[in-house]
Amino acid sequence: MISASYVSLSGTFGNVYQIKCRREPGTSYAMKELARNNLPKFIAMELRILQRFGGVHNIMRIHAAHRERDRVFIVMDYFEHTPTKEIMASVTVPEILDYMKNLLDALRYLHGKGIVHRDVKPSNFLYNRSKHKYCLIDFGLCEEISDVQSPRKHARSHHGVGERNALKSLKVSDQNLKIYEPNEARKGIKRKGCECHGLPRVCDICTKRPRLHVNKAGTPGFRAPEVLLKYRHQTSLVDIWSAGITFLSLLCHKHPVMRPNDDYEAIGQMAIIFGSEPIEQLALKNNSILLASWDFPGLDVVKFVYAIRNEEIPQQGEYCDTCRNLFFGNYGASCLCRMSEEHSLRQLAPDERQVFEILKRCLIVDPDMRYTAEMLSALFS
Repeated sequence: MISASYVSLSGTFGNVYQIKCRREPGTSYAMKELARNNLPKFIAMELRILQRFGGVHNIMRIHAAHRERDRVFIVMDYFEHTPTKEIMASVTVPEILDYMKNLLDALRYLHGKGIVHRDVKPSNFLYNRSKHKYCLIDFGLCEEISDVQSPRKHARSHHGVGERNALKSLKVSDQNLKIYEPNEARKGIKRKGCECHGLPRVCDICTKRPRLHVNKAGTPGFRAPEVLLKYRHQTSLVDIWSAGITFLSLLCHKHPVMRPNDDYEAIGQMAIIFGSEPIEQLALKNNSILLASWDFPGLDVVKFVYAIRNEEIPQQGEYCDTCRNLFFGNYGASCLCRMSEEHSLRQLAPDERQVFEILKRCLIVDPDMRYTAEMLSALFS
């Protein structure tokens, strides 16, 4: 029935082969052989998403699926695409705008159906440069969210969040006393509470607290701040952040822009680029305290992009001792702080400024303020 030619892609979730159907000479398909260590729930999710939503709005189309013992094969459209490395090296501003428009269209459609992709990145959004076609792939990490978890409804639920968090803190403290100090409490013995609140260490009481388990799926460097800070109520806006990091990679001509070794390093990198205060405020909204060793206002995104793209820091502008110590090679102590961002944006050509304005709306640290795919798509009309 079919003949396989070669492996066209290989990744964590399996290999993809280019195949031809003997009944349709000249027609190529892609056959994905899922890795045997994939959990059944990931396989089922990918098949369900492809069957229900594939073939429209830049989403991969499925033709067939087959299971042979512990091996699962999915036959899809063969999408010939330009290598990510080649795109990063020479992508133009008009191409970035078109790329943005098409990725946001795919996300708008999925989010409208209650689906979060959770692994948006350049290698999962294929681009055929010669035909100007796009395709979103890899749906194994997708998550279906309820109407209650939709971004705008969740944002409204934050009304009075400060009061509720205060009450929540009291309840947690009371619960901890019941769990860890029942005998002492009954005997009237007074025991110390948490001793590490606001300090750069963890006390014995806090180490005994139950671990908070949340969905942290995604690729390091592309995960949203609310994922790293273990938000319980994550919405489709985690995809918008990942899309923003993808757009940032295109602008910088560098993939990936951030390559953290762990979640703490990822948060630190975010604090430098986007500012330490927004990250700290987001942690507070999640009833957590994030301690930063220093306050940093964040970077002028235009200067940051040009510094990464040109592999050198512009040696002009105001003197900044903080930036001199923070960035290697900044011998002239040029300031890259966010205060100059509006001025930098005004110096850009109209189409490039549009790219940066959309980028900024994707990379708002607070998910309650971040733009949805529908809102961002409207900026292209």
